[in-house]
Amino acid sequence: MTRRSSHTISTKQRSGYFHLKKQSKNKRDKERNGDVQNFNENLAVSQLAEVFAISLGKSKECAKQIGLAASLHDVGKKLIDPAIINKPDKLTPEEFEIMKTHTNLGAWLMYDIPGDFGKMVSMVCKYHHEWHNGEGYWKIPTSQLPDYIPIISIVDVFVACLSSRSYKDAWPPERVLEYLEARSDTQFSSHIVDSFIHLIRNNKEARAIFSEANTKGDDVM
Repeated sequence: MTRRSSHTISTKQRSGYFHLKKQSKNKRDKERNGDVQNFNENLAVSQLAEVFAISLGKSKECAKQIGLAASLHDVGKKLIDPAIINKPDKLTPEEFEIMKTHTNLGAWLMYDIPGDFGKMVSMVCKYHHEWHNGEGYWKIPTSQLPDYIPIISIVDVFVACLSSRSYKDAWPPERVLEYLEARSDTQFSSHIVDSFIHLIRNNKEARAIFSEANTKGDDVM
């Protein structure tokens, strides 16, 4: 009688191996898709922030710097536990406090960038969640911050609302604009809200950019 080799893989073991391999592939695909989505969203934030800055009277060179800084606004999230970033349910108070640290972490990551741009991108990372009325993460009214902060902030919110998340579906553009209007004089100044909505409705370049980020495929009136 021939002895079975101790190295023979049973049908059950083989099935388990392919199951684990499939799980691993699905995880890699999910992570890759998430990376692509993050890249596309950051690109849209960067491009829209630059166009918006120009519409507000910034020089092309200044607007370009604002756009570049905007592309790095959420870099601190790379150091946050993915289980918190991708949680499909509402964050607990403790988890939300951890999430808020992505602003400090981003500023820390950007600290060694030299010159004025280094200062700009660090400020953007730290303060892009501040509100006009001082009710943001760190309770600093945006009137006390550089004027590029609310430019990037409203663009970030606009693109985030247009995009799907683990905890929400993508919103249609009109719903996003209504959301921004409702936050006039609270999260954003009325000037920033009115100017941004005018941009989205009337600027062809801005509309082309947001159409790329708009996963609902709807347009604005």
